[in-house]
Amino acid sequence: MRALSTNQALEATPNRLKDGSVSFWGALAISFGNMAPAASVLFLPQAMAQYTGTAVPLAFVFAMIASFFTAVSILHFTRRYASAGAAYTFNSMAFHKVFGFLSGWMLSLAYGLALPSNLLVFGYFAQGFIAQAFGINVDWMIFSFFALIAVTVLVIRGIRASARTDLVLIILETSVIVLLSIIIIAKGGAAGNTLAVFLPGESPQSFIGIIFGMLYGVGAFAGFEASATVSEETKDRFRTIPAVIFTTLVLGGILYVLVSYAISIGYGLNHGKELASATLPMSTLATRFVGKWMALLVDFAGMTSALGVSLASANASVRVIYSMGRDGVLPSWFSAVHHKYFTPHHAAIVLSVLSALLLLCLGLVASPYPMGFSYLVAAADVLGLTLYVSVNLAWMRMWWKDEQHYKMSWLIGVIPSLLGVIVMGIPLLTTIYPIPAWPLNLVLYLTFIYIAIGIVLGFVTKKRDSNRLEHVDQALSVKEM
Repeated sequence: MRALSTNQALEATPNRLKDGSVSFWGALAISFGNMAPAASVLFLPQAMAQYTGTAVPLAFVFAMIASFFTAVSILHFTRRYASAGAAYTFNSMAFHKVFGFLSGWMLSLAYGLALPSNLLVFGYFAQGFIAQAFGINVDWMIFSFFALIAVTVLVIRGIRASARTDLVLIILETSVIVLLSIIIIAKGGAAGNTLAVFLPGESPQSFIGIIFGMLYGVGAFAGFEASATVSEETKDRFRTIPAVIFTTLVLGGILYVLVSYAISIGYGLNHGKELASATLPMSTLATRFVGKWMALLVDFAGMTSALGVSLASANASVRVIYSMGRDGVLPSWFSAVHHKYFTPHHAAIVLSVLSALLLLCLGLVASPYPMGFSYLVAAADVLGLTLYVSVNLAWMRMWWKDEQHYKMSWLIGVIPSLLGVIVMGIPLLTTIYPIPAWPLNLVLYLTFIYIAIGIVLGFVTKKRDSNRLEHVDQALSVKEM
């Protein structure tokens, strides 16, 4: 292991991000914000119920455990290495540098697509919220573009301002969802509280149904690792970032189990089909158990969740792009940091312009939700799941390459990562095969083309300058062991 201290690695780097500007709570806001807890419980339980019936809470328990397998690989990395590039840098260390470049190419888009996709959701919910609350019809695109401007300003103003904003949004969205869940549970749901929703027998397909529901549920935890992209700016990074990732998964898991339990008993044990066919179960239950005003608050929670994940993902994406520019595998223009705020403002501007173009294009050909949203999420899922699989493989290779295997047995160093490959690999395969119908098949083909372009660019870069890709981890901060 290289003997670089944190200060030596970062102080030697031009265009540095602001060290020590992110606290535990700020990093937690980035990870939790990317996970989008309110949005997850608004949109996922009904999809999971197709397989689990009312046993959605049990599937979420399994999903949390399954997500921990991949988290173990990322925890191993973040305990030892810090880089704004996150998976881009980790894969570069373990594999061929061209694959490292490809990882950054994919990661920047995976995080980047979360910005326009969630701005579509924000605009959709904001339009409905204003119409219901005030009787005024304002086009969703106006809300989306104002939100895009606000996100861009916050990203450029600094990670501290962004993290604080995300933290406030997280508190608002989770407070509404948790309050409604507690009310439903306190009223006993449709037919009383019961632990039967934690039994496989409640699924029409028994344990197999729970497993398929779990694969959907894993998506609710996607983004838990995003705080790794702000590791260079975090205080006591080698302790804080692993603690944040672990905390995000635990708190997220508890929230998902609590809310899905309330949803399941709210519909009742024998009403799994009704839950599976619901558009927004939380809104339906809010009206049923409280009143229309609570349904309006649920819509507000959806708005704040979409805005929060837009901000968190934008911060993550621009740091990956910045890291690649700093390493010289993208134009160095992307590595510029603001003279006052020490943020990658060039990368932020490019991301915002591209997001605006996507919003305009999708606004012309599709509704913002669910169609426009589903197109962008489909592409992001393929990229994200591929990267989760690759990071698990990367850690296993790092463990194998180290002469002392990082002083850990294969039970700790290999098995969890191997299980992570399986858990993330299955939904990846089901996403790309069988090929979905039009127009999602076009989205899939465009994603494959984007990946192919990344592969070509990686090899072209290597051929033109064989040393260029060797700079991938030049600003990597390594903990002295």
